[in-house]
Amino acid sequence: MSEVSQEDFEQIQAQVRQWIRTRVVPREREIADTDAIPEDIRQQAKDMGLFGYAIPQEWGGLGLDLAQDVELAMEFGYTSLAVRSMFGTNNGIAGQVLVNFGTDEQKATWLEKIASGKVVASFALTEPGAGSNPAGLRTKAVRDGEDWVIDGEKCFITNAKLADLFVTFARTRPADGNGPGIAVFLVPAGTPASRSRTTTRRWASRARGRRTSRSAASACPPRRSWAATRTPATAPR
Repeated sequence: MSEVSQEDFEQIQAQVRQWIRTRVVPREREIADTDAIPEDIRQQAKDMGLFGYAIPQEWGGLGLDLAQDVELAMEFGYTSLAVRSMFGTNNGIAGQVLVNFGTDEQKATWLEKIASGKVVASFALTEPGAGSNPAGLRTKAVRDGEDWVIDGEKCFITNAKLADLFVTFARTRPADGNGPGIAVFLVPAGTPASRSRTTTRRWASRARGRRTSRSAASACPPRRSWAATRTPATAPR
């Protein structure tokens, strides 16, 4: 259920439409040529609440529902796909994992920062050789006292080079009749032993900061790696 009335949403939609057409569209060539969103446009998006339009108001977002989210997506679709990707993971697959499944502590730690744009969150599921099929997940997480040690690699992660937080899928045990044995971990970008490799330009992901392949000899070698990365026990319930 939306926390924003239809009247208020129409004002938000009109503001977004004007912003896209008057501020973003005239700079599409700059975005394409530099493969980056200009910092002033990024700041404008933060000021408008676009990094958290689908995050509940309790956590500093606008609190739009799915139907309103789709209507805004139509406005964003008028310009470069990179613009929506700039804040799409915060509102969508990364942010909503926390909204729906995070602990109270995790929500208090991250959601307001995600909604404000202070933190960019990435969704780290896709892997070399497995794609986005969780059944083929190879990244492993092993409990070590109060920590988890995560070992694996991810690729094609939108906003990876800009991300402050990775919502990371890892296998904690083999799949069996009790479930797939997969957990979700919140891995801050500065976690020791984690590292990123370079980015290539691709047609549909220009300026998104997505990790993509440079080599035809491997599925997607530039990737995010968690080689024995140690992270606190912060897997959502």
